[in-house]
Amino acid sequence: MKKVLTLLLVLLSVFGLAGCGDPTTQYETVNEMEGVTLELKEDTLTPTGATFLLTNGTEGEIHYRDAYHLEKKDPDGHWKEFVGTANARWDEETVSIGAGETAELPINWKNLCGGIGTGEFRLIIEVDGNAIASEFVRE
Repeated sequence: MKKVLTLLLVLLSVFGLAGCGDPTTQYETVNEMEGVTLELKEDTLTPTGATFLLTNGTEGEIHYRDAYHLEKKDPDGHWKEFVGTANARWDEETVSIGAGETAELPINWKNLCGGIGTGEFRLIIEVDGNAIASEFVRE
């Protein structure tokens, strides 16, 4: 019986520590696409979501999927992706933004990883195969 309890405690500890921010980022390089930016819209950040502005400052049309990755910086300065966004199944449909236009992207991460606490975060979307990130702090 004691071994069963010990095993149960170990398993609970492992799964309990495997919270929202475990997988190491798959994006070592971000924001290398000239003229395309992603920024947090002022006064929209909540524990369960935010609105971001994706701006196409290029002379051509750009395309992105309606998918995102949410990451948190750990105490050692490494980005860790929330398990919910890492394992999400996203639609393959793409959205276009014309030259010089800005799209408003309301993001609700509550269903994928719950609310976020305080810390440094970044939201990443892929635009024409390039990782575009917006870093933000929640205090």
